[in-house]
Amino acid sequence: MLIALLAVLGVDLIVIVFLLAGVLARRRWLRRQPNSFKGAIRVVEGEVAGLSAKWRRGYGRWVRDVLVWEKAPFLFRSEFVLADALAGSDRAAGPGEVKRLGKSVTVVSLAAEGGARIETAAPAGDRERAHGPFLPPKRTIGAP
Repeated sequence: MLIALLAVLGVDLIVIVFLLAGVLARRRWLRRQPNSFKGAIRVVEGEVAGLSAKWRRGYGRWVRDVLVWEKAPFLFRSEFVLADALAGSDRAAGPGEVKRLGKSVTVVSLAAEGGARIETAAPAGDRERAHGPFLPPKRTIGAP
């Protein structure tokens, strides 16, 4: 249906194929970056340029204390968020709160530059990657 509509509008099929190949190659490249994770992000308090209060999916990766967020669906737009610290403990996402990330989703709250607060959601397996440099120390059994 979409391809037929684009063909009617005069877009060549080869252009569509190259665009699709570019998006898939970019997604593969992002997945292979160190400390990258698939997830969603939103602003809870304050303002962060390029982000909104609604959950938006994409890929994130940490470069020191800067979260580089690649916006879906095309993954060609990057937003940079300078994070200061954790803004609370992790929590499990409520049912239906964040979609298309699996059944077990962890939400991490971060304090960002300018007094803003953001939340990132990632599958439970990517919890450590979502924390980035602010990963709380692991507790060992018998430790005070």
